[in-house]
Amino acid sequence: MSKLKYLIICLLLFLIFFFEPEPVGPITFSQLWKIPLFLYLIYQVLIFRKIKKWSFVKFSYLRAGKSLINGGMLIAPMAEIISFIKYMMFPLIVEFISIKVKEISKINVFLLGFAQFVILSGIPFVFFGLESRGKVIFELQEVHGYTGVFQGPHAASMTTAVAVLVIISFLKNRNLPPKSKIFNSSLLFLGIYFLFLTFVRTGYAMFAVGLIVMFLPRKLEAKQIVAGTIILSLLAFGFFYLLETNEFFYNRIFDIRQGKQTSAGSGRLIFWGAAVDLWSEGNFFELLFGQGLIGLQDKLFEVTGHRIVAHNEFFNQLAQNGLLGIIIFIGFLVTLFKFIWRRRSSISYRLALATFFLYISLMMTQGGTWFPVDIFMALIFVRLNLEHLDRI
Repeated sequence: MSKLKYLIICLLLFLIFFFEPEPVGPITFSQLWKIPLFLYLIYQVLIFRKIKKWSFVKFSYLRAGKSLINGGMLIAPMAEIISFIKYMMFPLIVEFISIKVKEISKINVFLLGFAQFVILSGIPFVFFGLESRGKVIFELQEVHGYTGVFQGPHAASMTTAVAVLVIISFLKNRNLPPKSKIFNSSLLFLGIYFLFLTFVRTGYAMFAVGLIVMFLPRKLEAKQIVAGTIILSLLAFGFFYLLETNEFFYNRIFDIRQGKQTSAGSGRLIFWGAAVDLWSEGNFFELLFGQGLIGLQDKLFEVTGHRIVAHNEFFNQLAQNGLLGIIIFIGFLVTLFKFIWRRRSSISYRLALATFFLYISLMMTQGGTWFPVDIFMALIFVRLNLEHLDRI
């Protein structure tokens, strides 16, 4: 890819993500551009509908379709339709990429290029004072978490965590030219700095989980133990140094607001309990199919005063989509893990496995769908399969 083409694509992506929170009539720009994309992806996938689908893709479609069959469809159908579209994006993107891209080199360009964009896009905000259009977390006061082109610090943190891990994997496994190594190494440290500036524990956890899985050796050797000890010691030192020297970082880690310790995990235990209560109070249909997104938000508004979800995909699915929703979600995770495990001899196996486990950590601490993370996951899993086919 030429430098000019790369710059044009980065500029286009920057403008698209930057203006996503802007209202356009009754919807946002994010919804405005993703709906045509959704329809285009469906059209492209239907053309090749006879191609065999991977099991995790089938479960992913089931997970999306289940959003249209719950108690919420009779009360607020639009909310469930939006959920359906959001959950459909991941399997559609996976199938679209697997259909259109058959060369590992092209996948590498897209994957590394997107990771580079995620980090480079933060430079105008952090170093040149450009104001983000994304929302700030309500509890932050004097200090605002880094948001960049994304719709909030959580999205920025999660996406940056994956981008940094992708760059680490390229530096670790690919024979990059010297100039490219210097450039990507610089982006690596810049990305870690931006990740820190988000002050979002979910992103920190995703990065830590991914890093551990990526570098965990299959057979321990003395030099690996020494290297691992040094890296962990440096990370631990940096973590405790920040706790001692940065009051805001300390408050975010231990969930201290206005000088007071709050409920564990920003109230997550309360959210989870409310989701379980909502599900258990339902009739037979609601126990099996759930009470929908609006039902969950109404319940949490009653408990917390905020229209939010349970911040855990397992509890989200239980409340929104009932027992069937939980079964389908677990089926998706199991089949995705099998897909990765069967390709464990591929170069991308470690990155794919790290992505799977950081996704689990995301689902357990936040839940929901995150479009940039879906793009990374789709590219990583398709690349893993191409490498596997290349070895057969």
